[in-house]
Amino acid sequence: MYRDWRWQDGDFAFTPRGDAALAEGMEVVRQDLLARLVSPRGSHWAFPAEGSRVPEFVAAPADELTLTELQQEAELTCLEDARVREAASEWAEDPAAYDGARALRLRLTLAEGVLELLLRRP
Repeated sequence: MYRDWRWQDGDFAFTPRGDAALAEGMEVVRQDLLARLVSPRGSHWAFPAEGSRVPEFVAAPADELTLTELQQEAELTCLEDARVREAASEWAEDPAAYDGARALRLRLTLAEGVLELLLRRP
């Protein structure tokens, strides 16, 4: 079982008593992978190989070539994590968007089960 600090909006999460909250199981994997995907590669001094090129695509045009490259980068980045056995993705309608924007839905297979992540374009 995995256990780590729980993150919320880029900071530690706390319990109602003021203690640091813990994340367990698949929640740890989810927050680890999301942190890896949104952090530029090499941005952490202690882990220069961590991160991804996903942030480079934020200001890029949303043409089919760029979306395909973004999709491949997200899948490959997730596969760098030893807990991820398979990664597949597809562009889907973002349920939170009012303008019909698409989001990248990642389906990751781990030993413990399947994890789905939804990456929204800003």
